[in-house]
Amino acid sequence: MPAEAKDPTRRLETAARTDVGRVRESNEDSFGIAADLGLVIVADGMGGHAGGEVASAIVVESVEREVRAIGAFAKAAPSLALTAAIRAANDAVRETGNARPSLRGMGSTVVAILFVDAVAHVAHAGDSRAYRIRSGEIARLTRDHSLVEEYLAENPDASEDDLEGSYRHLVTRAVGAAPSLEVDVAEIECDPEDVILVCSDGLTGPLDDDAIGAIVSEAETLDEAAEKLIEAALDAGGPDNVTVALARVR
Repeated sequence: MPAEAKDPTRRLETAARTDVGRVRESNEDSFGIAADLGLVIVADGMGGHAGGEVASAIVVESVEREVRAIGAFAKAAPSLALTAAIRAANDAVRETGNARPSLRGMGSTVVAILFVDAVAHVAHAGDSRAYRIRSGEIARLTRDHSLVEEYLAENPDASEDDLEGSYRHLVTRAVGAAPSLEVDVAEIECDPEDVILVCSDGLTGPLDDDAIGAIVSEAETLDEAAEKLIEAALDAGGPDNVTVALARVR
């Protein structure tokens, strides 16, 4: 059921789903929703079967723990709080990898949204994405930190089809990949009935933005939207783990 925030002036509705997909044997995605904080997180792990699962779980747990520990400061300076929380998660992933040789080299993407009143504060690293769906129109809120995105930025007339094989899936930033981590942040004003979608690339690989926006816009509830998004990704082949989390401030 949708979760409800404790903010007396705003109500945060949320829904989330994750699925292993039709090809992978394990699910390396993780998500977290802390409605009392106004916090939504999606992380997509990498580094092999065990490593990816562990890394994404650490990221979700660490970000929520840090935001909760920061307390009132998180509402006063949400972008700074999210950046600090994600960098703490970076340290936690690296410390775990160094302590357990079988997990060395693991990492994860992250998208974290902290809602303060009607503003969605977005922080991310990697190629998981955030979108805003408003009045039937979808707008992408994040820029992939990936080889494909860098290539297209430098070659505006090119297509991502020019990059073949594993190169298309390489990320240029990830939690746990290096001792320091640059985190992109943005502030997004939300109108009533806007839906903020956070997802792993298991959704955005098989489906284009317009298809994603149409599914969310046509759904009667966020729970229905989450279910339909997962179904559509699976119907399109389900080549990867797929995770979606949706939120709406009322």
